[in-house]
Amino acid sequence: MQLEAQELLDISRAMEASLAPDDADDSPGEASPPPLSSSSSSEEEEKEHAPVWSTLTADVRMSAFEVPSGKQHEARRAQSPLSFLQLFLPIELMQQIAEHTTAYAHTRGAAADWQTSASELYAFIGVHIFMGICPLPQWHMYWSEEFQQPFVAAAFRRDRFEQLLRFFHVAPPHDAAAAHDPFSRVRPLIRSLQQSFARMYSPTQPLTVDECIVGFKGRHEAKQYIKSKPTRWGYKVWCLANDGYLLAFQVYEGKEEVRSAEGQAHRVVVELTRPYHGGPHIVYLDNYFTSPDVLDALQRRGMRGCGTVQRRRREMPQIDAAAIDALQRGEYISRQRGDLSLVVWRDRRPVWVLSNHCSPKETASLERSGAAGAMVAVPCPRAVRDCNFHRGEVDRVDQLHAGYLIGRKSKKSWPRLAWWLLDMCILNAFKLWAIGQQGARQLDFRIQLMHALVEVLQTDQQAMQTSRGAHVSVALAKDHYSIHVDDERDCLVCSQRPARRVHTRYACAKCRAHLCIGSCFARYHVHNA
Repeated sequence: MQLEAQELLDISRAMEASLAPDDADDSPGEASPPPLSSSSSSEEEEKEHAPVWSTLTADVRMSAFEVPSGKQHEARRAQSPLSFLQLFLPIELMQQIAEHTTAYAHTRGAAADWQTSASELYAFIGVHIFMGICPLPQWHMYWSEEFQQPFVAAAFRRDRFEQLLRFFHVAPPHDAAAAHDPFSRVRPLIRSLQQSFARMYSPTQPLTVDECIVGFKGRHEAKQYIKSKPTRWGYKVWCLANDGYLLAFQVYEGKEEVRSAEGQAHRVVVELTRPYHGGPHIVYLDNYFTSPDVLDALQRRGMRGCGTVQRRRREMPQIDAAAIDALQRGEYISRQRGDLSLVVWRDRRPVWVLSNHCSPKETASLERSGAAGAMVAVPCPRAVRDCNFHRGEVDRVDQLHAGYLIGRKSKKSWPRLAWWLLDMCILNAFKLWAIGQQGARQLDFRIQLMHALVEVLQTDQQAMQTSRGAHVSVALAKDHYSIHVDDERDCLVCSQRPARRVHTRYACAKCRAHLCIGSCFARYHVHNA
């Protein structure tokens, strides 16, 4: 279009020059003519010669998709659930997280010899996967006498798990940019996953851009409220997904200081799809992102787009409201401008769909419930069918994530986002593991993965010794013994029994817990060892 406009402008200039008098150029003293083009004039003439919306339809040609899709690089050699997870959480990254956790523990008053390791943090994540499958309202209940879970109790002592839960950090504890970066506590993990997610998987032709909410109700400057989402309060994350795999994401960090001229939606779509520019992908959008400008921008980058659109967007064609109201179910109105087309299809209400990957005269059908409750095929444009089938890929990721939530509640603002990122690693690892398998289930993958993660700790003797501490009998004899104290309180074991409260002046020297001498002392330390 730009070349055509420039060509027409050159022709008009040539005609004016040919019609000018011959002595115009030879007359001395005349001022030189003003410049013939500027940025503003060229834009105006480009708009004048740009195609306009028309009721006539034309074919839309798009290049065939021949890009190989599936697992890439190290993902092709991975076999076990653990090896797939380590594509996104390698040993080197986990070792860095262990160093950050150890450094933060020392700033919070931990002993000078307190430390953790990558093997222990792998097991720490494995225990959280178990807690997502078998949730209990409070984490310490997994070690209690009534609700004890052998898998958790065998992996960690209760006080060790509490320490890891308290000191867990995925970024350096002292960051100079923390005052200016609202997500400085998770920034290293975000950068690492933004690279590895796109590297390990090559998508098929349809791509989906949408937003999701990471649930959080505490205080944070970037917290959002979206009424239409199942989780209304939390962090907003823009996502690019394909077939349930999260390819790219951007965390909303608050109001932009310098706004882009095209708008936030335009910027997000272009930046998320940047690694796939030049490939004949079709990007499916919702009405927040869809506009004629966005679809034109995608086409200039070798891609196409499709999505529901708001009727009041700029450069949208004017369609008579009475004509839309007169439509019956399955009927539609179309307008086309170059490859860009708009269809207004009547379902139970009018649906506005903007696309440039197919012609509006291409039709398909959708299953809808009829008058008697049976499903019937309703005719529709192909763009409506494609948008209906592919627009929900980010919602599929959200649905898989909500099935087995990991992480515990915290008063801090960043852990919820950190655990969401770790869960995205698990989900992407599951999608890679499921390629080529019939009937692969996320639950089976998580069960195998949690056992493999705990075995990493068991094979590391030094990390196991640090995590478990001294043998129970040695610890009881060395550190845990009864002493007489001044204050009299309820025995922690006897008081748990109904209608029985026993006071004692004896307590454990290590735990400082009031316990009766004998069976109560032994029972408490056996279950809390």
